[in-house]
Amino acid sequence: MYSIRKFQPSDFERVIGIEKEAFNEYNPILFMAAYETFPEGFLVADKDGNVIGFLTTVAVSLYEVKILSLAVDRRYQNKGLASMLLQSLFEVVRTKRILSILLEVRLSNVIAQRLYLSLGFNLVKVISSYYQDGEDAYLMEKMLA
Repeated sequence: MYSIRKFQPSDFERVIGIEKEAFNEYNPILFMAAYETFPEGFLVADKDGNVIGFLTTVAVSLYEVKILSLAVDRRYQNKGLASMLLQSLFEVVRTKRILSILLEVRLSNVIAQRLYLSLGFNLVKVISSYYQDGEDAYLMEKMLA
C-alpha cells in the first residue's frame, strides 16, 4: 500500500534520482533549501519503506507557497500518487492558513495540466521561454478558502 509522509533527509538521494528520471533540469541545492525553509511542504510517497514519488514546495510569503517539483517513479505512475501528494499538500497548507498555491507546468505537459485543473488549479498566464530549452510554461494557481 502507498502512504504519504514528510520528507526526511535520508530520502534525499532517492528524491534526486526520481527528479533526474522525470526532468532534464534539476537543482539538488534548491531541494535542500526548500526543505530548510518549509519542511512541512516537502512530502514523499512511500511504498514499503521506499520513496516512489515526491512533492516539494517553497514558501513565497506567509500566505502563498509554490510547488517546485512533483514527480513519481515511472514504475508507479498512473496510480493516483501525484493526486495523493497534492491532496496531502492541501491539508498541510490549510493548517498554515496559506491562501494560494502556485506552480509552473510545461505547455507540452498536458497530463499534468489536466491533473492540476481537476484539483482546482486555474491558468493564470503563459510565461515565455520559462524552461532552459526555451519552452513556455503555464503559471497555475489554486486559491484556498
